[in-house]
Amino acid sequence: MRYQEPPLRKTKGDRPKWYIRPYVDVLQPDGTLGRERRRFYLGSTESVKKDEAQAKRKEALATLNNGRHVLQSQVSFGEVLDIFEDRFVNAKKNLSASTQAKYTSHLKNHIRPAFGPLCIADIDAQRIKDWLAAKEEAGLSWSTRSDLRNLMRCVFREAIGWGLWRGENPAKAAKPGRKKLVRKKRKFGLEDTRKLLLALREDVRLIVMIALFCTLRISEVLGLQWKHIDFENGQIIVEQRYWRGDLDVTKSADSDRKLKMGFLSGLLQRYAPGPHDLEEFVFSVKRGKGSTRDDRDIRRYFLTPVAKSLGLYYPGFGFHSFRREAVTEIASESDPFQAMRAAGHSKMDTSLLYALADEQRQDETIRSIQKRLLGPTGLLDLSDTTPRPQIEVVAGANGPQKAKPISPNEEDEFATAFIFNNLDGGPGRTRICDLYRVKVAL
Repeated sequence: MRYQEPPLRKTKGDRPKWYIRPYVDVLQPDGTLGRERRRFYLGSTESVKKDEAQAKRKEALATLNNGRHVLQSQVSFGEVLDIFEDRFVNAKKNLSASTQAKYTSHLKNHIRPAFGPLCIADIDAQRIKDWLAAKEEAGLSWSTRSDLRNLMRCVFREAIGWGLWRGENPAKAAKPGRKKLVRKKRKFGLEDTRKLLLALREDVRLIVMIALFCTLRISEVLGLQWKHIDFENGQIIVEQRYWRGDLDVTKSADSDRKLKMGFLSGLLQRYAPGPHDLEEFVFSVKRGKGSTRDDRDIRRYFLTPVAKSLGLYYPGFGFHSFRREAVTEIASESDPFQAMRAAGHSKMDTSLLYALADEQRQDETIRSIQKRLLGPTGLLDLSDTTPRPQIEVVAGANGPQKAKPISPNEEDEFATAFIFNNLDGGPGRTRICDLYRVKVAL
């Protein structure tokens, strides 16, 4: 805290005014703070008596001596954003390329238009709340609003460190609003997933399968080199990512991980170049005369057209959809903690946000609980009358070999037969799960 006591002065002329001339902080073009004398008027001598002017002088100096005046009346938020972009967003090795691009876009399209012309002192918590509420009303997603709030909080945090703002961070109290998804998350059924995989080009299919079975982000998939494929232990080592020409470390420390690849190991071995080319990247999609490793090109020219042709495309569909599928399946087959570790998340909440609703499993679980709990009571009719896909079984010499769903709308009739031979436990000990619906001619 500085201390200065400039004397109360009076201007000359027909209408004299009271004023003081203290030193104030001034923002320099390079972002540093300088000091210079400025004149502050306290009122005309006709309307303000000397003792009143002294009281105003004392009030003004209380602010000036705390160093807050430059923040309250001189620094525009646009200038602060210029410094923020230069020192924080564009600083080398400070942010990943993807985060850098996202911040630059948000600053240009959302924050500068709303706050750039204002003085930094004019921006308070309520103004930020109103701005976020207007963004929600305009249909901006909760995730984007949350990003905007966090970015504003980051700007003020840096401004505090640079001495451009004193006091509490006004964006800290702002909330992005009620969480409501603009785009509904969709989960592919098994048959849809199979159809898509079979229709994709082989190189694109393998990229999708790595995301689908191993939870990798698309930037992590494209960042894989053959040195990261550990065939001996059957695992993928994730320690870098490639994003639109930029090769860098992963998103966070938790994103560095080793993941089992199951049967994909055999498939990848067919493409492995040998021990002398371990620095070569695993994935590169051929396009025209060259090849591409840009996720936008791969999605635009090879993934989206196939999904649309199969009627599987929906707004928001992309490589991240397969990562969500993987997190959902791992959480269901094992436990949420395994899903969190596999996805490289630092918080369980993030993994839960990724999980998709599996309505078939939910229905089966609820029915199982109802039968266990209410079976003897007669409170519910537990006979299964819900229409379900029927299964056609093609039986070979050694029992059922292949099954496929039969639409209930098919015109041909079928009868249900129970196959007891060649199943676990034999005819006398066959379990419910060993029963098959068989299509037979009547």
